[in-house]
Amino acid sequence: MKFHTLSPALLSRIKRLSGCQGRWIVDCREIEGDYSFSLRSLSDYWPINTEDGQRYWHSLPGVPNIFKMGTLEDAAQYCAATKWRAKLLFSSQYLDADYSWPGGYEASSVCRSNNRTFKDDFSIELENADGDAYGLSLDVRFVTEEMIAAIESLEDYPLLSEDDHSSLEMEDQDRAWEDGISREFSQALANRLSERLRAALHYTEAGETAEEIVENLPCLRTVFEEMREEANQYWQEETGYGQWINVERILDSLSDATILSIVSLHSLSHSDLLSGFIVETVA
Repeated sequence: MKFHTLSPALLSRIKRLSGCQGRWIVDCREIEGDYSFSLRSLSDYWPINTEDGQRYWHSLPGVPNIFKMGTLEDAAQYCAATKWRAKLLFSSQYLDADYSWPGGYEASSVCRSNNRTFKDDFSIELENADGDAYGLSLDVRFVTEEMIAAIESLEDYPLLSEDDHSSLEMEDQDRAWEDGISREFSQALANRLSERLRAALHYTEAGETAEEIVENLPCLRTVFEEMREEANQYWQEETGYGQWINVERILDSLSDATILSIVSLHSLSHSDLLSGFIVETVA
């Protein structure tokens, strides 16, 4: 059913975006209030108000009692008939940095990088085009040619900026380091040093000495990165959790001599002890 004429430019934007992966949203919050059910897909039904006390969705004069959006053009005509109090929005799956499951899971680094790159590149345009709904939802009335071209490019290669993505990965690694990897690594390194001390010198206080050595390292992160590179171990992205690395595998991949050598280069304490260990281990 057609009940409003749409401009060729709007129809062109809708057609191009419909060829991209994402979801379409009809935003009726201005009409119905700021409720989750006021953001609906084309598959939803739109019944009129009745006298049974239930809350039903908005309807227009002349629209059937049970009206279902069959096409994007139907949805755009509906929005136009409300004088755009209802809005047609498109959210590209490659720009969606907002999806969070219970438990605090987050979007992939690719989507988060695309999201912030797109927002930075089109900050002025988004003053009108940002639909403020799920993901980065764009109001089709205000999407520019350049914005559509950027979204279409993601269908061929799903990343807007290699540099920003690399930067974001490092930010995730820094966060993971602060959130627990540093503690895990320091404990694992201290355990490895303690075992070496105990085996070589039969120290009764090997654990305390090893912990003191690790605590006095001026930059534990530098030691970690040197060992990680030497062991050929790499950070991995965990779906919904950011970056992660197997600390035990790093240490298991290195010889005692290598571990002692790297630690001794950065140690501010027990340098004589560590140097002796290196000579003994190599011999």
